[in-house]
Amino acid sequence: MSRTHLFLLLITAALMAALIGTFTSTSESVDFARAFEEPGVVFKVSGTLDFDHPIEYDPVSSASTTVFHMLDRSGASHQVHLHEPKRTGLEQSESIDLYGKVENGEFHASKMLMKCPSKYNEQSHEMQWSAGYDAGADEPAQP
Repeated sequence: MSRTHLFLLLITAALMAALIGTFTSTSESVDFARAFEEPGVVFKVSGTLDFDHPIEYDPVSSASTTVFHMLDRSGASHQVHLHEPKRTGLEQSESIDLYGKVENGEFHASKMLMKCPSKYNEQSHEMQWSAGYDAGADEPAQP
């Protein structure tokens, strides 16, 4: 085999390994109990904001840390140290996905994804239909 063939073979193997690694990485959501069983391992924990506890964010002392409590899908509440500034709309979020790990008995998240409520609520949609909607018009029919 020539050097060119060996080089192409190595590049192909590296690309295959990257592709396999991408598709086999887990994005399965776990609860806090599982994350606390394996400290140091990065997990995705899904849940909702726990309104029984305040959100702590002080941009003066630590602008890159937000501390709050989250209820996981099993209903367990834990304190979370998010290493990002406080997001706008955190209190209105419908669900939260955190990517992080347990360190020293605390859950530390490096990434957060939020599902926020839709700006198109179901009630206004139903009101348009009950008022009479002409399928060819852009607006509901005027009474």
